[in-house]
Amino acid sequence: MQNERRTHPRLSFGGKAYLTYDGRCRCENVTDVSAEGLFLETGARIREGKQVKVFLPLLVEDNWRLCLLKGEVVRRVGEKGATGLGIQFLPGEIDTRSVLQSYVSQQTATC
Repeated sequence: MQNERRTHPRLSFGGKAYLTYDGRCRCENVTDVSAEGLFLETGARIREGKQVKVFLPLLVEDNWRLCLLKGEVVRRVGEKGATGLGIQFLPGEIDTRSVLQSYVSQQTATC
């Protein structure tokens, strides 16, 4: 059984994001997001510990914002029909995670 490392609540998400790594770019489904990370449904075989960038479009105050999120693969799932990557955002990186954190807070408050 895997230890729970999440410290922020997750929010279900029904959208796409662009995953970039090793000069590649893939459009993937996002299952959920939090202030510290996200989970992507993907068949990409990226090892745990690999640093990636995720470009996540978010609707913020009736405008679309494209968030650049720098992270690291912390979990790979590859079971019957369910494949994906858990990505944790890297501390101290300069990116636009504040937009995502604001989005998560706003969506959580309205639930």
